[in-house]
Amino acid sequence: MRRITEKGAIALLRKYSTDGDSFDKVLKHVETVRKVALRIADEIPGVNIQFISIGSLLHDIGRFDCWKKDGIKHGIRGGEILRKEGLPEYALVAERHLGAGISKEDIKEQGLNLPLKDYMPVTKEEKIITHADNLVEQDREISLHEAVERYDKELGRKAADKIRNLAKEVEGMKFR
Repeated sequence: MRRITEKGAIALLRKYSTDGDSFDKVLKHVETVRKVALRIADEIPGVNIQFISIGSLLHDIGRFDCWKKDGIKHGIRGGEILRKEGLPEYALVAERHLGAGISKEDIKEQGLNLPLKDYMPVTKEEKIITHADNLVEQDREISLHEAVERYDKELGRKAADKIRNLAKEVEGMKFR
């Protein structure tokens, strides 16, 4: 396992970007996710702030290869990249951040083009980053209500409920 700084994480994004425009879009998005995640994490005891900062920056590193097609696979691609780069702990963030996580059951029910395994956020840090990502549309922070409505419209009630439940779980961490 290698250590990486925020500057190093951004350099890694640049390394895997396919062009300047996509790099700029992804960088703006992940920096906004990072800002939201750190604000949330600041209110939760016992979380690894440095991990959240770096994980937020790296969660969409697989976007560059999956920009135009099969976007759902960007988490898997990101996990592959981060393992190759010696950052397996961040690979799990990339794989598990989609929506509120994707279960084996979701893959079967929806016929998703993903390897059959659970991609659910497990740690507090993964859940915070995933929740923050749901609250960012491109590079703009949105409300939980807007995020739930978006998921309901695009993916249905079950996906929207998962977003809402993850938000409740993360909010509940503030009181533990």
